Amino acid sequence: MKYALLFLIATAINGCKKHSGCTEFGSENFDPEAIVDDGSCIHIRDKFIGNFSVNSDCFSNNYNRNITETQDEYMVVISNLADTLGAVDARVYGDNITIELQTVQPSITVEGAGVYSEENAISLSYRIRDSRSGTEVITDCLEWCSKM
Repeated sequence: MKYALLFLIATAINGCKKHSGCTEFGSENFDPEAIVDDGSCIHIRDKFIGNFSVNSDCFSNNYNRNITETQDEYMVVISNLADTLGAVDARVYGDNITIELQTVQPSITVEGAGVYSEENAISLSYRIRDSRSGTEVITDCLEWCSKM
């Protein structure tokens, strides 16, 4: 009887503690057992946000790029694509980033994908279709982006 009472008291004390952690479903560190959000959530796209040094096999070998957030928590804007093409929208899922087919300049489209491959680095590959001359020219680009 004495042990049963101690067990009930211990269970009541531990049962009243509110487990805190990240309560935002879809975050990198979502804790399904957390009851109280402690502000520690890491949004999936956060690791893709920042300034990057780019090493490319495309038109320019080395240049800089900025990846910024949007209002959509799964979308980012990649600036300075191929060092000259301007900005594109990309969708982030976990460690993957996807550039869906989009027009970046008149008669130029781009699409591609990449992966967050290690701490502060992204491997990105994309295809540029340029039909300004009347004939479509396809250029495949591979980039290694290191956070600065």
